[in-house]
Amino acid sequence: MRVFLLKHENERGVYHLTSKEKNYLFRVLRLNVNDVFTAKDSQNNYYKAFLFNEDSMTLESTERPEETLLDSLSSYRGPFVQLTAFISVLKGKKNEIQVRALTEIGVSRIVLMETDFTQSPLSQHEMERIRAIIGEAVQQSGSKAPSLDGPVDFATALTMMDNLTLILHQDTLERTKSLSEALSEADINTNISMMIGPEGGFSDAECNNAIDRGAVPVLLNTNILRAETAAIYTASAIQAILQN
Repeated sequence: MRVFLLKHENERGVYHLTSKEKNYLFRVLRLNVNDVFTAKDSQNNYYKAFLFNEDSMTLESTERPEETLLDSLSSYRGPFVQLTAFISVLKGKKNEIQVRALTEIGVSRIVLMETDFTQSPLSQHEMERIRAIIGEAVQQSGSKAPSLDGPVDFATALTMMDNLTLILHQDTLERTKSLSEALSEADINTNISMMIGPEGGFSDAECNNAIDRGAVPVLLNTNILRAETAAIYTASAIQAILQN
C-alpha cells in the first residue's frame, strides 16, 4: 500500500519536512494543509500524519494504516513471493531502471553481480544513486524496501541462492524448462531466486556452474529481451503466476 516514508526522526510527534518532501507532498501528490494521510518510519511503524502547515506535520501511531492511505488504489498488502533477484551490473542508467522496477514489483532482495561479461563496475556514486532509487520506488509504489547486496562475483552469488533458483539464459541447454514448468511445484510461500545475466548473457561456464549447484535453466517463451527488460519481465511473471 502507498504511504509516505519518513526520512528522519520526529521530535515529540512533530515531523519537520525537508524541501524535497514538501515538493513531493504539495506538488506531486497535491496535498493541502490540514490533509491527513498514512506515514511509515524505517522500523515499519505506521502513523496518522496531519499537515498542520507547509513545513511540518504531526504523527500519531496507528494500527489501522489503511484508513488514511494516500490514494484509494493502495489496498493490496500481500502476500508477495519471497523473491531474490540476482542481477548483473549493466551499463549506465540500466541499473537504475531495473532496480526501480524490481522494487515496485515487490522483490524482497536484490543482489548485484559482476559476471564474466560485465562491461563496467559500479562506482560508489552509482551505488548511492541505486539506494536512493529504491527509496523513491518505495515511496511511489508502497512496496516494502528490498534488501540490497553486492556487487559480488558470480561464484559468491551461487553460495547465496535459494533452493529454487532459476537462471535465465539465451540458448537451449540440457534440462531447460519454461518459466511455468520451473514453477510448477512452487507456491506463494516458496523462496525463489532468479539470476539474470548482463548484456550478452551469462557465459557457458557460469551457466554450467549454476546448474551443477542445482539451479534450473529457464528459457523465456518471448522475444529477445534486453537484460534489464528480462529482469523486469521475469519478476513480474513469477509474482503473477504464484499469486493466482
